[in-house]
Amino acid sequence: MKKKIIYNIVSLLIMGMLTGCADTGEQKPTSTENTAENAAETAIVEVIEETTEDAEDVWQVQIDDPKTDSEDALSIDLYGDYKEKGGEIAFVSHGTVMDGSYNEAIYKGIQKYALAAGTSFSYYVMEEDTQKGCQEVIEDAISNQAKIIVCAGCDFQETVGVMQEEYPEVAFLMIDGVPVGADGNPKPMEKNVHCVSFHEEESGYLAGYMTILEGYHKLGFIGGEETPSVKRYGYGYLQGINDAVQETGAEDVTVNYWYAGSFVPDSKIRDKAVQWYADGTEVIFSCGGFLYESVLEAAEQEDGLLIGVDSDQSGLSDHFLTSAVKDVSHAVVISLDNYYAARMQWSDAFAGQEKWYGIESGCTGIPRWNTEWRFKNVTVETCNEVCRRIRSGEIMISDETDVQPQVSFTVIMEQSGEETCIGE
Repeated sequence: MKKKIIYNIVSLLIMGMLTGCADTGEQKPTSTENTAENAAETAIVEVIEETTEDAEDVWQVQIDDPKTDSEDALSIDLYGDYKEKGGEIAFVSHGTVMDGSYNEAIYKGIQKYALAAGTSFSYYVMEEDTQKGCQEVIEDAISNQAKIIVCAGCDFQETVGVMQEEYPEVAFLMIDGVPVGADGNPKPMEKNVHCVSFHEEESGYLAGYMTILEGYHKLGFIGGEETPSVKRYGYGYLQGINDAVQETGAEDVTVNYWYAGSFVPDSKIRDKAVQWYADGTEVIFSCGGFLYESVLEAAEQEDGLLIGVDSDQSGLSDHFLTSAVKDVSHAVVISLDNYYAARMQWSDAFAGQEKWYGIESGCTGIPRWNTEWRFKNVTVETCNEVCRRIRSGEIMISDETDVQPQVSFTVIMEQSGEETCIGE
């Protein structure tokens, strides 16, 4: 009876999770490909058959605990699927895994799928931020029997560009990156590689649009490195601000815009944010890894607000007005499910392909549910309507990163200590 209870709970949890961010444009699986439901249930049945009575009791106690929600339940490692070394799924990253943002979102996706499907997993952090460091951390994972390598961010693009051919028996899942050559240009993607990208411009757009509707006119953007994803966030932010300005007739709107060149906290980032807040900036979009810590420190000092990125960061401080998010976790789950459903290889629709996820599949936007809505003058319903207009194509948002969007307000672009104004 206990096994039946556990099976029903886990099946419902993982299937609910898989519907959160769906690849709506994906073709239906062929007769040789299991659906997500079949793959998940098959893996879960295998795990449940090996369940001990003690593990069943622990599971039931934790499920019965009213403090345990579905997300928490999917993080319960009853069977020791996490391995310090030797996991079948290996997550490789630069910097701390549990960073409260990007890396953590990827890792949680791996954790959710692996724990529900009974697959072992590990994570590895590269020791030095160099091409050599990227190669060494992947080789470490492979030497410990990893079958699929999940790579965080564009740091691993050149490395995968080489290793995809050297290790054809190993699968690579790249998040926000594609294989490139030494010259930085994209290389043909081998069949053992699948890449996931997001329409971050949609999330940036909503954050900027809603911030103007809320009544703020002095805004800022501090990005990490000038990667395509960071630029899409930033340029979407400017487009959202521009549309809201034109619709509302807001005047004297100014945006300070700067790339810090780093995703880690730094005194120069804090000092820049302090300066902006002191000069009248009301809200700063903090876009990139841990750099939010420096912006948050400045916001607390100057009583300013900031916008988080990648995941809902409102729980970190009341100074977060909202967050421009992308549901990396669900995209990772979808990808891993495809790999295992196709018998530990990418299906024809995923092999050597880059998949894009956006608002149409519920993977981009700003948090509207299960969060603290901190806008006082803008309702969730208003945000829902803007999302609908984006999905329907009524609102067009450019994903171009080579050219800055044209705007009708003042943008002060700061580069190498110099300021350049665009717009009015």
